[in-house]
Amino acid sequence: MDKQISEPVIEHQFLKMTLILSENQCHRFAHIAKEKDIRSVIIILGKGTVKSTALNLLGIKSQRKEIVNIILEKEKAKEMLDYFTKELKLHEPGHGIIYTTPVITAGQIIHNRQEASWNTVQGMEEKSMFKKLTVVVNRGMAEDVMDIARKSGAKGGTIIHGRGTGSDFVEKCFGMEIEPEKELVIILMPSDLVGQVVKNLYQELQLDVAGNGILFVEPVLEVRGLVI
Repeated sequence: MDKQISEPVIEHQFLKMTLILSENQCHRFAHIAKEKDIRSVIIILGKGTVKSTALNLLGIKSQRKEIVNIILEKEKAKEMLDYFTKELKLHEPGHGIIYTTPVITAGQIIHNRQEASWNTVQGMEEKSMFKKLTVVVNRGMAEDVMDIARKSGAKGGTIIHGRGTGSDFVEKCFGMEIEPEKELVIILMPSDLVGQVVKNLYQELQLDVAGNGILFVEPVLEVRGLVI
């Protein structure tokens, strides 16, 4: 009798949780993460772009932000989304933003389950009320990206700079390679606003020209702390 081969066991579904916090809030997050035994946290430095009259009067043109990335099992992510929101007071304006995005795991790809996984992600995208827009442009163009996005209805975003001292340096961020002369702009927005913002960015930045930049959109499953 032929031995029956069982189906490979699919890994638990994972989500990527991202927090955009001030330096003080990031310190608080670190204590909470340690208490909850959350490991493998990646923190990237950036700056906020939301306009503030009070900050401008003080001569502060931008705020330093820390972008925290964690990969968690789906159920754990839901639990921690509520917990971090409460402990960091993310329901109050100005305390930070937290959101989750879907992840396709290596196990799902190895076991040829990526098609079903992508179908799941597509279903999530259709139901998502928010989207994450990412634009990679040449150094010095990030503010132009934000100006176009604001005119199209977006409220603000986060800018990440490539860092390094040599031409051979490449920094990996969100699974992407960002050369030192590049800037990455992340903007969260309602789904119904994405089409117009993308259209205006594509046309005004001439993204159809090679080397001018890259733009892509991802679904956001849940978000807290975003001021509409």
